[in-house]
Amino acid sequence: MLFLILFMLVPASILGYAIWVAERESWKKNRWRAPAPADAGPAAPAEPESVEGMLAGQLAEGEISRRRYIRAMERLAAHDDRRHPVVVPPETGSGPG
Repeated sequence: MLFLILFMLVPASILGYAIWVAERESWKKNRWRAPAPADAGPAAPAEPESVEGMLAGQLAEGEISRRRYIRAMERLAAHDDRRHPVVVPPETGSGPG
């Protein structure tokens, strides 16, 4: 019975110690960070960095329909395929011998 208790207590204490160390380091990093201004108000959403992100945002906001989103993504994929075609190398040992 003692073995079973130790068998469960040792891994739990190791896990607890690991979590404690991680939380302590996180607290140390965040303690020295400058506080956010109180009058800043809600943060503005970040601007999308890609066309795909812009389209996903428009779809989420309801500005475009699902069908229009899919068509636009198809056009982007076709354009990307023309710009950067994927060339599959031949298999080793294939071909006329």
